[in-house]
Amino acid sequence: MRRSKRTAPPADPIHDPQWLTEAQRKAIHLLFILLPLELLHGWLPWPHSTRAWRLVLLLGVVIAVVIDVVRIHQRQVGRWFKRFLGELIRDHEQFNLLGSTYLVLAALLAIEIFPRPVAAAALGFTVLGDAVAALFGRAYGRTRIFSKTLEGSAAGLAACLAWAAYVAAVGALPWPVLVAGAMVASLVELLPIPLDDNLGMTLISGYAMRLMWSPM
Repeated sequence: MRRSKRTAPPADPIHDPQWLTEAQRKAIHLLFILLPLELLHGWLPWPHSTRAWRLVLLLGVVIAVVIDVVRIHQRQVGRWFKRFLGELIRDHEQFNLLGSTYLVLAALLAIEIFPRPVAAAALGFTVLGDAVAALFGRAYGRTRIFSKTLEGSAAGLAACLAWAAYVAAVGALPWPVLVAGAMVASLVELLPIPLDDNLGMTLISGYAMRLMWSPM
């Protein structure tokens, strides 16, 4: 049996420039937690209905894709983005959609496919689980599994379970359903699936929860 590779983290990981850059990226990513919170609680006067959410998120997807297409194909715009955002844009995003675009697309698909509590739970797993796994893994990850670390994945699972506890506490979904969704989301984050994590974690964990739960 092939053993997992072990790598030593930097002496001061929190102050490592690469970690700080990732922290800036994930700080933006974490702002998306407001979306599943709004889906659960409905604090805003609008949108409320599925149709209204569909329109808002569809508009968001169109705007994000247009910006990405212009950024990729117009050199001057691409240089401006690179100068303004710097290392916040990863190498593979130079000629591809940004992670934020995939996240908005995942939210639109989740609203279309799943009941609202399932969509909110799945999006929360994606926002919190992916961010915590990336930050903890970069700082303290030692045991490599595929392209991730065992420590980062464990931290991501803990974040997903914390979100599951919150969703269960507000009575949106049963605890066993949420635990299953959290575990599936964490597994998708760990495995080298050729699909953006924002899409994969949201849709696959949402589908798993939908199979286990039927609204009254």
